[in-house]
Amino acid sequence: MNQSLRERQKASRRARILNVSRKRFQEIGYTDVKIEDIAADSEVSAATVYNYFGTKAGILLALVGESDTILNQRLDELIQSWTGELVPAVLEFGRILRRHAMSYLQKPTWREVIAESILEGSGDFGQTYSALDDVLVGKMEKLIISLQQQGTVSRKVNPVALANCLFSLQNIRFFQFIADDKINLEESDGQFRQDLEQLALLFERS
Repeated sequence: MNQSLRERQKASRRARILNVSRKRFQEIGYTDVKIEDIAADSEVSAATVYNYFGTKAGILLALVGESDTILNQRLDELIQSWTGELVPAVLEFGRILRRHAMSYLQKPTWREVIAESILEGSGDFGQTYSALDDVLVGKMEKLIISLQQQGTVSRKVNPVALANCLFSLQNIRFFQFIADDKINLEESDGQFRQDLEQLALLFERS
């Protein structure tokens, strides 16, 4: 068996395990899912699951990474196509992020992701999750630089500092959205819009 075939089979098994895990986390809940059940539904051994991901939290983190790969493609499309002002651009950035998150994992599973990222902040899970967020901050930075080149954002603005600030604000609203089942996507959009509009008014007066 040549190397390329082995790699394709490994990638296929990995994708199958992730697909099964995502469905089980959504249907049953992260806490109640067992590695052995994931393995059985994926038609592999439990040892194979542990081999690929180490722990159940490792599967969760891999799902977030897979989700972010798709999300980053959508954000790249936004950066390349957007013309206009900063506030609507950042609103669209947040809107894309929240809707993608909900299309990929449900709120209870995202709560597990966020909890693990806090509990394991200095461990592999926390560090890897933080690195994934850093990539998203980088996308925000590229959006700001694009708007600077278009002339709709002042070149006096530090794009790195502003990207960190705006992404942190977006993240707070995302956490609130995930934490409360009563907040829907439209309400979360409205909250974030209000935040940005108030900031814009503040800067207009300064």
